[in-house]
Amino acid sequence: MKTIILIIGLVLGLNSYAQTQEEQLKAHNWYVYKVVIDEQEYFTPVNEELTGLGANFGYSDGGDIWINACWSSGLEETVFISDEQFTSATWVSLPLINCVQEENIFFSQQYDDVFLYQEENLLFNYEINELDNNVKELVVTNEFGNQAYFYSTYLSSESYIFEEAKIYPNPAQTVINVELPASEYQNVIFDLYDISGKKLKTFTKSWSENIQLNISDLPAGNYLLEFNLPENTGRGYVVKLIKE
Repeated sequence: MKTIILIIGLVLGLNSYAQTQEEQLKAHNWYVYKVVIDEQEYFTPVNEELTGLGANFGYSDGGDIWINACWSSGLEETVFISDEQFTSATWVSLPLINCVQEENIFFSQQYDDVFLYQEENLLFNYEINELDNNVKELVVTNEFGNQAYFYSTYLSSESYIFEEAKIYPNPAQTVINVELPASEYQNVIFDLYDISGKKLKTFTKSWSENIQLNISDLPAGNYLLEFNLPENTGRGYVVKLIKE
């Protein structure tokens, strides 16, 4: 009986230290790696001008959320109405332009479209996924279904080679096909995680423009598939995979 009580006490003690999604969102700086507008993906350009600006999303002690790519905008009077939603009364844009490169300005416009979709009473859903190496993924979705994806750390520059990768079918039943761009890299690593971020298996393949991964042993559900290079110690490129 004492052992059971001790185990229960330990579990309760651990839960007391577990952060809510709201606490995690407020505690981290977030770095955008892609936005989705009308089901079209736009990936963050890789260059010193854009990455030198620092975090792209963060919570201020004054109750505002600031978003930043080439210019700064704020979601004012932010209120968390649940651990999955927040609302802002209005937004403000500062006349501070930090970019001259065309690709960065274009991306910043797409990024802003996720947050500045109307002038007031903005409502957003958000979800935080636990990945490996204490890296977290934040997904913010507006009322039209447009999304911004963030990591709690910079995505390594090597990982952007996978932007052109395609996986199909998705949802899948037994095998997924991966199309990679032509490259001089020798090998590629695929790490498969459950939705909580627990690593389930690793596939190590020779680099090829067409690769097949067998997932027939997985139960139906949602997963995260990370593409990476053996020599890359940073965050890889992550896609959501559905197993039927």
